[in-house]
Amino acid sequence: MALGKEITRKIHTAVFVFLVVVLAGCGARGDDQTSKYPIAAAAGEVGSSQGAAVSNSPVNVAFFTPSGIPSGDLVSRMGFGMINVVNLEQLAASLELAVGQDFKVNVDFGPLIAGPMSPELIRQGYHDTSGNFYQKAFEPLSPAKLRQFPSDAELERQLSPYFDVLKKYQSNVGSIFLADEPYLNGITKSEMERAGRVARRQLEARGMGEVKLGVIFASGMFNADFASLMNRQSGNYVRGLDQHYEAGQMNVAKGGAVPGFVESDFEKWILAVKASRLTTYDIAGNMYTGGGIPDGFEVVAYDFYLSTILLDGVHEETLSWLASHVPGAGCEQFKGRKMREIRGNLSLFRDGKSLGDERLQRKDRLLLDSIFQCRMQAVTKMLENEIGSREVGVMMIAESSNNGALDFDLLGRPKPEQSKSLVESRTFDEVARAKNFYLSNRSFFTEGLLFFLYDDAYDEGINLSIGGAVGMPRVLDSIFEFSGKFETESAE
Repeated sequence: MALGKEITRKIHTAVFVFLVVVLAGCGARGDDQTSKYPIAAAAGEVGSSQGAAVSNSPVNVAFFTPSGIPSGDLVSRMGFGMINVVNLEQLAASLELAVGQDFKVNVDFGPLIAGPMSPELIRQGYHDTSGNFYQKAFEPLSPAKLRQFPSDAELERQLSPYFDVLKKYQSNVGSIFLADEPYLNGITKSEMERAGRVARRQLEARGMGEVKLGVIFASGMFNADFASLMNRQSGNYVRGLDQHYEAGQMNVAKGGAVPGFVESDFEKWILAVKASRLTTYDIAGNMYTGGGIPDGFEVVAYDFYLSTILLDGVHEETLSWLASHVPGAGCEQFKGRKMREIRGNLSLFRDGKSLGDERLQRKDRLLLDSIFQCRMQAVTKMLENEIGSREVGVMMIAESSNNGALDFDLLGRPKPEQSKSLVESRTFDEVARAKNFYLSNRSFFTEGLLFFLYDDAYDEGINLSIGGAVGMPRVLDSIFEFSGKFETESAE
């Protein structure tokens, strides 16, 4: 969940396809629907009052606000919140706002303690989906997206003053997280367990043994087979860039006398790849693919956003894989289908002016219902199997930004002009899907429902504005009204 000073991979996925095409093209011219985890609302009815009935216990809902808990009514209207650690003052200010309120603050220490991996530790070899092994053409970027923890002594030194702040506000401290999407970013299970032992000692030394340690996985990375699929899919991305580089080098060797080849464009492409390629390139071959829930962690969660499944090339074959490996999760219709084919059936992806045709919107809604149902039911089922008999709490994470609800051209680039009402309507639908799924499976998601993202954000690196729930009144109101601070009969 870490954002720091910029929007991370989860938001960069919104232009994944665009960047792949631009980088690769420079230099050349010319089911079975029954499941233990129901979605609750019928397909196409996510905004209706036909949601699942709510049990007597209140729902527990939160927003992720990476820079800190904002002042205002967020604390009084939500059950908990989650922040990234920025500095001591920011941590204390966020916790101070919760004093005297029935509100917990989950704290992610990843930006503080999980630093960039040393370049010498980053592997340059990778496999593609065919199992072929290659060496990368480009050296790792610096600083690396891949993460690593420092020594035990350094972890203790870094955490100590922050845990002193936690002690002061102990009654409002929720769960503690140590690294964002660790397996995706190269942190192994054993390293998570080592950092967890250090954090646990620090907590117990302060009489805070009841505070839970949590871990958030990128989609199904806790499953070894799924993680291996992600690693191979990222290898395909690397192979595409490297093949373009190799072909360009051959054209240069021929003196540039190749139709359509422009050496100056190729040189610009090389500079662009070296400076700002997708982190997928370096992550390939470096993900931890052993799977498993690290010992010592009492809360687990996964994030798997609409924007991720639609636009991140690493998930090109994910829905088909889930259909084959997780029967009964509502994925059968996607068996043997790649995401580029599935995406082609959505009116969100088309050239020209965006269409507000109600028939197309309903068709989109039905397909997006099915995509949500498949990925959430399947990965939740995988997580339950991975947990087994362990006593851990599970937090559900859902998307409340408009990142996956924009209009895109056929190359996956966000269009310069967006229909605000249409984008907000799609985001509202995705939020409603999440609410209904949480309601139907609240006995499993004992640690509540966390929405990403609250505030609007802007990523200068990709020139993209991301609309958080705060900028979409209908979305924000629906989440506030759904919050556990209110009695609700069903999802909107």
